[in-house]
Amino acid sequence: MSSRVLAERYEILEKIGDGGMAVVYKGRDRLLNRYVAVKILKPEFTKDYKFIESFRRESQAAASLTHPNIVNIYDVGREGNINFIVMELIEGKTLSALIQEKGALKSRDAVNIARQIASALSHAHKNHIIHRDVKPHNILLTADGTAKIADFGIAKAVNTGTIINDDDAVMGSVHYFSPEQARGGYVDEKSDIYSLGIVLYEMLTGQIPFDADNPVAVAMKHMNEEMIPPSALVPDIPPEVEDIVLKATDKYQTNRYKSADEMVEALNKANLSSIGVYGGFGRNRSVESSMPANNRRSNAGSEVPAEAAEAGVRSEKNVKGGKAKKGKKKFRINKVKAAAIVLALLVAFPVSQLILAAIERGTAPKEVTVPSLVGMTFEEAKAELEEIDLKIELGEEVASAEYAEGLIVSQDPLPDMVVKTGKTVRVNISKGIEENTIPSVIGRTLSDGVFLLESYGYVKGNVSEEFSEMPIGVIIRQFPGAGSAAEAGTRVDLVVSKGEEIVITTVPSLLGMTLDEARSALEREGLILSGDIQYAPSNDYAEGLICAQSVAPGLGVDKGTAITVTLSTGPDLSAGAGVVDILISYDEAQNEVFYLTVMVSDSTGVTTPINYEQRIKSNGSEVFSVSGTGKGSVKIYFDNALVKEYVVDFDNGVVL
Repeated sequence: MSSRVLAERYEILEKIGDGGMAVVYKGRDRLLNRYVAVKILKPEFTKDYKFIESFRRESQAAASLTHPNIVNIYDVGREGNINFIVMELIEGKTLSALIQEKGALKSRDAVNIARQIASALSHAHKNHIIHRDVKPHNILLTADGTAKIADFGIAKAVNTGTIINDDDAVMGSVHYFSPEQARGGYVDEKSDIYSLGIVLYEMLTGQIPFDADNPVAVAMKHMNEEMIPPSALVPDIPPEVEDIVLKATDKYQTNRYKSADEMVEALNKANLSSIGVYGGFGRNRSVESSMPANNRRSNAGSEVPAEAAEAGVRSEKNVKGGKAKKGKKKFRINKVKAAAIVLALLVAFPVSQLILAAIERGTAPKEVTVPSLVGMTFEEAKAELEEIDLKIELGEEVASAEYAEGLIVSQDPLPDMVVKTGKTVRVNISKGIEENTIPSVIGRTLSDGVFLLESYGYVKGNVSEEFSEMPIGVIIRQFPGAGSAAEAGTRVDLVVSKGEEIVITTVPSLLGMTLDEARSALEREGLILSGDIQYAPSNDYAEGLICAQSVAPGLGVDKGTAITVTLSTGPDLSAGAGVVDILISYDEAQNEVFYLTVMVSDSTGVTTPINYEQRIKSNGSEVFSVSGTGKGSVKIYFDNALVKEYVVDFDNGVVL
């Protein structure tokens, strides 16, 4: 796979990941000249047509999501039996790798990551997309601390299609399943909230709450067992953070956060708390404080944070100047002091929030999108970055067969990444092509490419043509490739674009069909039913059936052509009108495909041309119905040449 190019655009460079359903490669988008991640479905999932269709639809839906904490999907495609997704390449590590490396994270770091992912889920949920596979393996962390969630399309496709493989093993991430997922019940946005709660638990404690020897046993625990509170494993977890975990992972959907937005709000408050809104409380809690929030009560009968109570004791001791006697005295809190502490916290909390919010508004860096600097000079890139408050740093000088000396060949962070203002972008500069190295001519016209090759001492080899999305006459491939070491005089074979391939298909007969039937018939031939539906009376086809079509059956047209149809409104029942059936023989047609026109005149003196577009001579004949009043005439034209004229009595419906 390392030398493959997908869709004549995405060059596969190296394998960077391997999951249960797909393998991920680092690739390069030749058209936009940027690095991407290419996720390719494993062969065992390509045999299920329904799964593939679901995978494609959900991936395309996920591609519509634009959010700084969601990995962008650029393209979804298929080449042969290879189904692939092209995504934003994240230079960083997965959350699972970070937890494995560090164990339990600091509460503030865990809350910050969870808040970003909750924000991403909120955006997805508002667009009617449920992730269904939220887990640390699907959360990527960039160098600047941005968390991004991936795999929306695959997660939903798997869970709505094949969830059992050939070994009857449950697919997906059962350690993060919600109880309703585990029992195959109704799954909604709150299932994602549960999974994120499990992820937050793992970040805080370094371990998952439920584990067993097999997936089914783990699923049963999600449904039936209560988890050990996080603070029982890591005592210094702030109570407000633990409360978020317990609420998000409630076994009943109705008891969880109503929405991801509500969870974001709770995480924002917890984040403020962890930097001192509660006066620095939240560390070294008692065993009692590790219990769920609804079990922590003061002796006064009202809920009081354990840290606040302990602070009251410390304050009282400082005033009296005494020391506590161990084991002699039970802790009691004065009701007046307790009320005062609670009141102080209630008053101080919103004020502190306002102060912190004001500070953050004044000092917090903004988010900007990194522009593409490739192909610019250092000075040009510096000027562009300064406009959006980013810095630039000179990296290495590297040999390049594609970019002239002095131009930028790569950058970090990559283009289109969202970063904070003030961040430094490191760029590598071309030092030109090394001696005896073939330059790149891809994207150039044939004449320009040959001139460049010859200027480096190489010779034009065989030139062939292929259909592609690139403009006609542009080089799309070369052999040997750019950067290859070769002696002067080496022949370089070139492949030039013929433009997009035009595929001809045959128009089916739609006469007598309903709109749905016609749409299906056209789709089978790669054609489209036009939304511009016409209506006309017809004595041959019942109301609601197609009585005419813009392109005659049997003709060849380009795939993708839109066909307009006319729906019958029933027989012509206009006042005094009569109907006459005319047998039209195609024998006198000069061409196999010809245009039929009928001219009708009646006693009113009005002549009505009826153009029914093309006909095929070998079809023989047709019965044509015309209407009018009194006596009149009907003239038949093939390719604008009169071939037959009839005198008719419309009132009696006969040809005279």
